[in-house]
Amino acid sequence: MTKPELAKRSCGTCRDRRVLCDRTTPTCLQCARTKRKCRGYGLRLSWPSQGDTRRAVVGKSPVQKSEARAFSNARLVHMFSWNVEMYYSMTKASCNGDIAFILPILHIPLPWDPSTFEVGDEHLLQYFQCVASQSLTTFGHDPARLGNVLLRAALASNTESATAVLRSLLALSSLHCYGVCPQAFNQKISGLKALAVASRSTMGEAEIIQHIAAGMLLLSFEVYQASCTSSQWTWYIAGVKELFNSLPESNRDMDVSLLMDWVYYHDVLAHFTLRHWRGGVTPLEGTACRMLTGPTEVSPKVLPGGPWFLPHKRVSEADQASMIILRLLSEVCNTVVVHPHAAMLEQELDDYIGFLRVLDWRIRSIELRHKDRETATGMELYQLATLIYLDRVTENLLNQSTRTQQHIDRAFTLFSQLSSCERHFPIFVLGCEARADAQRAVILDLIARTETRASSRSFTHVKVLLQAIWAQDDLAESEMDYWNKLTRMISCCRIVPSLV
Repeated sequence: MTKPELAKRSCGTCRDRRVLCDRTTPTCLQCARTKRKCRGYGLRLSWPSQGDTRRAVVGKSPVQKSEARAFSNARLVHMFSWNVEMYYSMTKASCNGDIAFILPILHIPLPWDPSTFEVGDEHLLQYFQCVASQSLTTFGHDPARLGNVLLRAALASNTESATAVLRSLLALSSLHCYGVCPQAFNQKISGLKALAVASRSTMGEAEIIQHIAAGMLLLSFEVYQASCTSSQWTWYIAGVKELFNSLPESNRDMDVSLLMDWVYYHDVLAHFTLRHWRGGVTPLEGTACRMLTGPTEVSPKVLPGGPWFLPHKRVSEADQASMIILRLLSEVCNTVVVHPHAAMLEQELDDYIGFLRVLDWRIRSIELRHKDRETATGMELYQLATLIYLDRVTENLLNQSTRTQQHIDRAFTLFSQLSSCERHFPIFVLGCEARADAQRAVILDLIARTETRASSRSFTHVKVLLQAIWAQDDLAESEMDYWNKLTRMISCCRIVPSLV
């Protein structure tokens, strides 16, 4: 009889039981007699037993604190190679160099829909009146009322100027309803052709007002779906301002005042953006600008106070607080000195600090009273954003870090309470103050809620800029220079971003 082959070691079951194994293959007789499953003689992997210091080195568990912390010390940085390239560019490039060639470019794609379809003008006209007019970016006025003013200008006559308003209105309506599509661009081209024909003849007051309406509608078309191709909006604002200055000041029409408030709002925020875009380059010359103005009965006045000042002498029907906020923001952009310590002597700096204290007090003293809660909150956000921007750009000359932090905390409290916020300027300026992920999530959630509304336009530029700025804040070892950070990031945009 052949003797059974024996294994070289005990089976797994006998080893676990710590009993003698007869090592019979393929299964041991000890397991068979006790009716246990033999685990065989193969290689076994096992975790070290608790307290087995010979086989494992076990770290001590952290001591549990009685109160849980809201945030951990771990930092998760979201960025791409572009952000790293930008960081090295900001830290090593000379501040006196040509920003346009030093900095990488932020690319904003155009969401083109090639579908070809035609919708009747009547449908687009009704859609504009009921829905698309809500997206008109004005401040202190009801957008629907502004939409009615534009409709009256479009349907007032059969002239080329009125046709330009109508086609520009239909282009914006198509863009709002169906996105970037051939029909929207065809309507825009028709509006531009009508403007070109109308600008060849002398214009009276009615035609000037219609050209202003058409220009602002074309501007709204450019900024509604922000992309790297929407570059002509600054030309439109320049042409519209020149037309407004050709109107006699005796014109007290409320429709004209409403249009002027609309232009003034875009003008102030254009001034803010252009202060930072590629060293203050102002691309104002263009076909769109010349097409809007044309020959007029009254020679355009020289724009006082620099190319970005629009005289606001007419009676305004807007909320008084909203106009005061815009005027003070314009004053901040016009008068605040960058890096004052390096630009001024000691006596000049003392006088400048006194001026800043008065300006800061004037902004804080604005009475924000409005029957609509969301409107009042929007004005407060503008007030807080202007105060924080003033403090950051002046490098905390007023020595009020505690008050500025209170403004920031108040702003994020309001952001978390709002259902939406169509205003890009406060979201951008206040969003730059977000350091923790929880604050950044508040901003992104608010943008996501806002973009679902018909009254909202694209936040693409704001989101891309904020995410790029947050990446730079995470990469930097210390606090970055505020002016240089905003200037270099905004200069990375291929076109001037609009923050209305």
